[in-house]
Amino acid sequence: MTLVSTFGMWAAYAAEYTSIYVGKKFATLVVWWERSEELLRQEIELAIKEDRLDDAFSFIEMNKDYGYPHDSQWDTEIARKSTFFYKAKMVPAQAARGLAYGEMDSPVSTTVSIASDFFVIGDVRDLAHEGYRVSKGEELNKLVAGLAAIGLVTTFAMPVVDGGVSFAKAVAKQVTKKTAKKSSRFGELLTSKVSEAVDFNLLSSQLKKAEFSPAGVRRLSAGIGDSLHFERVTGFFYDLGVIQSKSGGTRNAMFLIKRVDGGDSLQAVKRASIGFGDKTVLMVRLGGEKVIKVFSRLFQKLVWLIGAIFSALVFLIQVLVLVFTGTASDRTSHVALGASHSKC
Repeated sequence: MTLVSTFGMWAAYAAEYTSIYVGKKFATLVVWWERSEELLRQEIELAIKEDRLDDAFSFIEMNKDYGYPHDSQWDTEIARKSTFFYKAKMVPAQAARGLAYGEMDSPVSTTVSIASDFFVIGDVRDLAHEGYRVSKGEELNKLVAGLAAIGLVTTFAMPVVDGGVSFAKAVAKQVTKKTAKKSSRFGELLTSKVSEAVDFNLLSSQLKKAEFSPAGVRRLSAGIGDSLHFERVTGFFYDLGVIQSKSGGTRNAMFLIKRVDGGDSLQAVKRASIGFGDKTVLMVRLGGEKVIKVFSRLFQKLVWLIGAIFSALVFLIQVLVLVFTGTASDRTSHVALGASHSKC
């Protein structure tokens, strides 16, 4: 049994890391096949428009490597948006929106919103909003309140998991918007996971009587702990934390998570993020859903192959055991027969 369990453990590691390594190679081929001058031009202009200047630089370098024409207007716009005055003009308002309301419509507001969530401020802000709603007889936003409760209780438990919870809050704010149709599939998955971990009846009663002072928040945190079963979803938030940290930050992870519609695709996005790092979004923008599907299908094939090898190994061991025991039995019979003849 020890041999079998050890083999199973190493087989799981082999399937995971082989799928990442080989998947990266196949996904690169997909991007190379799907690329086009028009596609790159569109992605460059979109990156500049959305102030994703690092992405714009990467796309421009790719455009140059493929020998496609270069537009000098790209350089002009990047230079303008890289100036101190442009950034100074945009930062204060964006930071205020991210801190006060948790909005994430720019890199700055996204960063501040996530930071406020990670350092409890955002959790208290969201719970205060939901507590006010409940006290007025309005319906509790279960997704926002549940994630804020999880964040308040689990902060600093484990960096990757904390990052996953904070990232999930960012996604929750997006999936509640009418424009976030692409995130709806992941929103359903996220809602189901939060529902597994939170007793909303108990949480609502805690929020109704909550006092949002420093001492009140400590009491609320202790009370909320009774309504949570976080151990049921730790793995899920860990995977989100890996995607957020490996893919180059929250905005990149937000783009990738739109491709998730279940546990299998979440694992595929995680493997792609580990394989390509902060270039994952660029690869998916150019190669589309096929880049993610490569990691999913390849892992499934490897699991099937390793399972077949494992079954064959177990069968071989069983055959060897039967042969060995049969041979030993024959030898014992021959020895006993020889002994009886000698007595005669």
